[in-house]
Amino acid sequence: MLKIFQFIVFFVAFDKILALPNDIEKCRINDENCLLRSSNKVLKKYYRGITEIDLVPLDPFMVDKIKINHDYGAIKSNGTVYNIKLHGFATTTIQKISGFDKNLLEIYFKTPKFSFTGFYKANSDVLGFPINAEGNFLMNFYDFAAKISIKLERYTRNGKTYLKTNGYDISSTVRTGDLNSSGVSPAVNWLVNASFDLVIKSSLKSYVGDLWTVYYEKAINAVLTKVPIEELFLS
Repeated sequence: MLKIFQFIVFFVAFDKILALPNDIEKCRINDENCLLRSSNKVLKKYYRGITEIDLVPLDPFMVDKIKINHDYGAIKSNGTVYNIKLHGFATTTIQKISGFDKNLLEIYFKTPKFSFTGFYKANSDVLGFPINAEGNFLMNFYDFAAKISIKLERYTRNGKTYLKTNGYDISSTVRTGDLNSSGVSPAVNWLVNASFDLVIKSSLKSYVGDLWTVYYEKAINAVLTKVPIEELFLS
């Protein structure tokens, strides 16, 4: 009986229909100007998250652990990064958002600075120099811009229509950046920073794109699968 009761409680909690906070401007699903205006207001006001719709904090955006297995480019690395925090979404501007009506969400955004902090353990090859190290790190990207494309699917649950994500792609550019990590010598830090343009060109998609976008997609999906289309958009 207890297990049945726990299942019922879980089911009711999971299927609870959530709605956007009243101060968020709702738009028609294909009104790109309204969606852009509303999205930027939400990002500026609610970058710490919205508990009512299960939106996690975006700044800092936190991930407990990421496995890295990157075997090409200027930095090759095999290891794990822990307690990662990404800062920068509070100063991010969305330049374009569209595709909810076409089941392909496209978001163009830019930010003056993204900063990553965390603790790493890795076996690496930096510009041909083998390094086995662990320690804290701070990595900054300046003038970062990206386009994220996320595939969407519609489905019906208890008479309500929802969206869910089904894969993504990202392309990005950055002007420059810098890295400071403990566990390696000052010479290695200097070498990485002196060659940062090469590092960015060879590793940006891997370290910032594919690794991080899977977590952004999960954050978006957590909201979409709980808030029906009828609550997200004007009819």
